[in-house]
Amino acid sequence: MKKLLFLLLFIISGCEEKESEEKSLFVGTWKVTEMGTYESASCSGEIDDTEWRGLKGKGLTITLEIYDNGTGKEIITGPNANTKIFTWYDVGETFCFSGNCFKYEMASSNKSFFVNVEEESYCLDENYNITGDTSEKKCIDSSTGNQWYPPKCHKTKYKKEI
Repeated sequence: MKKLLFLLLFIISGCEEKESEEKSLFVGTWKVTEMGTYESASCSGEIDDTEWRGLKGKGLTITLEIYDNGTGKEIITGPNANTKIFTWYDVGETFCFSGNCFKYEMASSNKSFFVNVEEESYCLDENYNITGDTSEKKCIDSSTGNQWYPPKCHKTKYKKEI
């Protein structure tokens, strides 16, 4: 009888431990509420969200469904609608999904967060291939058909759905 009681208590405590484990702040449904490019490549200044507002006006929405089993789903509606399944994890101040990791800032309420994605400068040739040129001068001097793209910083803000 004692063994049975001990076994029962062991099973109950095991279930309680799983329930009391903390879930990540990211578990839930998140919608993109803001997206744009900073005026400075150092992720500072005003954000130009003209393209985002235009796409939203055409019905674009981006939703992340993040599950506690380490998987998630990105749902895009409107133009170019699609759904992608991904894996995710968070470590410290870094959120990783779909093979990319981003430093994030979570609001004190834990109901919104944003990521900044820095894009390095690059040079495209007339066939839309990235060249090895590392400066605007080298890019333009290599060929009159080349186009230089300076560095940028993009911001994406997510809000938790309740």
